[in-house]
Amino acid sequence: MDELTMLGTALAGPEPSADAVDRSRHRLQNTMRGGPAKPRRRKRWIVAGAGLAAVTAAAAVVVSDLSAPDAKKEPVLSGRQVMLAAATTAETKPATSGTYWHTKLVLTMGKVTHVSETWTRSDGSTWLSAAPGLVSRVEKRPVMRISDLDFAGVQRLPTDPERLKAALLKSVTVPAARERPELYTVDLLQSVLSEAPAPPKVRAAAYRALAAMPHIDNLGRTAGGYRLKISYMNDAGTHVDGTETIVVDPKSTQLRVEGWGGFGDGPNPVGPSQTTSGWTNTLPGRIVPWREQIPYIKKENQQLKAQNH
Repeated sequence: MDELTMLGTALAGPEPSADAVDRSRHRLQNTMRGGPAKPRRRKRWIVAGAGLAAVTAAAAVVVSDLSAPDAKKEPVLSGRQVMLAAATTAETKPATSGTYWHTKLVLTMGKVTHVSETWTRSDGSTWLSAAPGLVSRVEKRPVMRISDLDFAGVQRLPTDPERLKAALLKSVTVPAARERPELYTVDLLQSVLSEAPAPPKVRAAAYRALAAMPHIDNLGRTAGGYRLKISYMNDAGTHVDGTETIVVDPKSTQLRVEGWGGFGDGPNPVGPSQTTSGWTNTLPGRIVPWREQIPYIKKENQQLKAQNH
């Protein structure tokens, strides 16, 4: 499907399902991240030779002598150390809960900013907002992009990093993942941390799995944590084909994606994309039938077409 039409095909019928619209958005976002919709050369993640144990050992941070002249200077952390610090915090955090698991996506596409929100109960019941102030109950759906894992499935995910990666890759719903498992594994691990109501030990395992990946650089502190750059290599492993910038907060263990670079950027660059999630006990907005949100989605689709996105 031509991603420039985004939701056009989904909206061609008299009343498309919320799931069809959601899948269209996911296809578009996958395209932005070098996904299957672009027939570009395949990206390659060079697997690090060091195992998880070696990475964990390297993550120890030396505390400065408080009597030294530069005692107030903060130790410089590597990208891996930031990830492992977040893993340690995540493992010790108590499991939290509420009535709804709330996820909000804010995605900038040229001059168009797309905002969508979902609320999911533990029984899988789901509400979706694609138009400001309007919320509709929709069919039960997975709680993560490109995965078939529902609420209960996320709770059963393994707490060992390697087993977690295998389970996530098994759940993937994108056929191209078989050809590019490394890239899709990274995407799935990030989804566990930014989208899913994962238990503390599962979140810790996701951070440890990410920490074992190569080419993660700490760009320094920013609002909400540390800005990390993940570099994706070309097939030959000779140069960087594209980068992804994320922000990780070791204290709150929150992860958000800021944007991407490279991967054959077009005239309308994509980014930033920010996903926030957490528990809530309320459904804000006005509850309406899904068909009342469709005019807003059509308008957004027309704006995207107008800028040739």
